[in-house]
Amino acid sequence: MDFFRVMIDFGKRKRFACGCLAEITEYKRTLCPVCGIERVTPNYQQMFKDKKWNMKIFMDREHYADFLSSQIRGIVSEKTKKILIENFNNAVDFGNIEMISFRDLTEQKLQEIRNCYGYAAVKKIPNDPPQYYRLLLKQGAELDFQKTNIELTVDCSKCGRKRYATPGCSYHEGTPYIIESTWKGYDIFYIEGMGNTVFCTERFIEIYNQNKLTGLEFEKVQTV
Repeated sequence: MDFFRVMIDFGKRKRFACGCLAEITEYKRTLCPVCGIERVTPNYQQMFKDKKWNMKIFMDREHYADFLSSQIRGIVSEKTKKILIENFNNAVDFGNIEMISFRDLTEQKLQEIRNCYGYAAVKKIPNDPPQYYRLLLKQGAELDFQKTNIELTVDCSKCGRKRYATPGCSYHEGTPYIIESTWKGYDIFYIEGMGNTVFCTERFIEIYNQNKLTGLEFEKVQTV
């Protein structure tokens, strides 16, 4: 079985639209008294997984991909949602997104966006963006931590935080090694220890190509 790392294609000839969070909130930072790791709230990565979260995004231009580039990975078009349900229903679930158009934005909100994203961000916000959805995935396999050169550096009983990293680094470097025998049969999935990285099978890529979907690139990873 071959597995692949899923990566964003930002658009080679013409840059695809990016989905930007419309709710601009001041971050609060606190330190866990046990592990000493900084906790940032709101944690949008965690909120993304909550099916009930009313996520709001605006688009920064009108060239739309089926898999959207965003601050948070895993946003798909209506067409893609239907294809994923037809072919990978056991592996996927979806959360709603409220699509914000230019006409929805007050002058105060536009100024907030300028302050957060820069003045160029508001110039091409479309009035009629297509509907997108949050793609919610399951854990589908396990890593060989030794071969992947990654270790669990923090497992805090107080705040519940886990941190995986390459020894001597605060992040992961290198190629993931997936333990093939731990694969749960999902054609698209995530793996604990690899953050927001998504993985897929060759079958997923075949369906992606057959339906001429856009927005992704694929890189083969190792198996053991």
